[in-house]
Amino acid sequence: MTHGNAVIEMDEDSIKKEGGVVAKLPKEQLKSLFYLFSGKPDSRIKVYHKPLFLDVDDIIELNDCITRKLQVHNIYAQITSLNIGYEGADIQEFGTWAEFTEHHWQSPDCIEEIVIKWDFMVDIQGFDSPQRHTLLVRVSSDMKPGKFMQMMASGNSDDFDQIDVMTAPAFCRVDFINAQISKELINEVSDWVSCRKEPALITDFYYWFKKRRQTLAELTHHSVIFMYAMLWVSSFLWVNTNIYSASMPMHVMAIWLFLGLYAFNPIGKIGHILASKVYGALDNINGKKVVFNFTSGDKKLNAESIDRNKQHGKLFLKQTGWSLALNIVAGVIASYLYMNS
Repeated sequence: MTHGNAVIEMDEDSIKKEGGVVAKLPKEQLKSLFYLFSGKPDSRIKVYHKPLFLDVDDIIELNDCITRKLQVHNIYAQITSLNIGYEGADIQEFGTWAEFTEHHWQSPDCIEEIVIKWDFMVDIQGFDSPQRHTLLVRVSSDMKPGKFMQMMASGNSDDFDQIDVMTAPAFCRVDFINAQISKELINEVSDWVSCRKEPALITDFYYWFKKRRQTLAELTHHSVIFMYAMLWVSSFLWVNTNIYSASMPMHVMAIWLFLGLYAFNPIGKIGHILASKVYGALDNINGKKVVFNFTSGDKKLNAESIDRNKQHGKLFLKQTGWSLALNIVAGVIASYLYMNS
């Protein structure tokens, strides 16, 4: 290897062994070829947790943003490809951007995932040949169980290191040689994500309760038991004062204590049933972080989800109202008995 021209060549023994083929490449060109075929020199990943509501125009806007940013640099070639995953593990591949923009979305299928990849060559100072860069953006409504099971079966620790990325609503990854380009592209994607609409399948009122459904269920459960305990103690004081003139016999106290403690179990079950209904109504409200509005199937699913959410929301209010009314009645009775004991 000569340092002046930085040329890599095969020795004489290798030439004879390979049938007289001589290979001479400048070091930077060999490095460029290596990056070209390896495809992953360096990577930078950005994860997004913001809820997203996406339609076709949003994807077109993202491509316009990326294309404008790439025009600032010396781009020799650019290929944009898309993969769309539907329910049922069906995948549709668009090899070019034109195929995507000309596609007709009158389909009953529902989209679960979209992956967009920009593959381009950049002329960078210090390299004899253009260097390959890629930008990948993935948006998914949910991580498919099949992918998770595949990661479990593979036993590859690198896959588990990426599980937080794969379960995020969206992320972007840049494979790059020039770090400045990677930062600019990630900033473009971040700005695009921050400007997207959020899903409107669930109102802010119900969404606030949905996030706190476990706490609300526990409060419902324990409030029933607490109000029963107050009613039990107040009724004991009232009976002791108004019927036995503050001298209740010991055997009556024992019976009262036994019945009161025994009733805690069924009262606890009633509280659990009410809490389960409140939790179930909130849990059934569809609060997905990513909602697609591409196909006819997507639009139908979104409309049905809005109707179902309204029904489950009314059921939540009904169950909560029953629990609240029961506690209010028990509280009023307990207060009356206590004040008159």
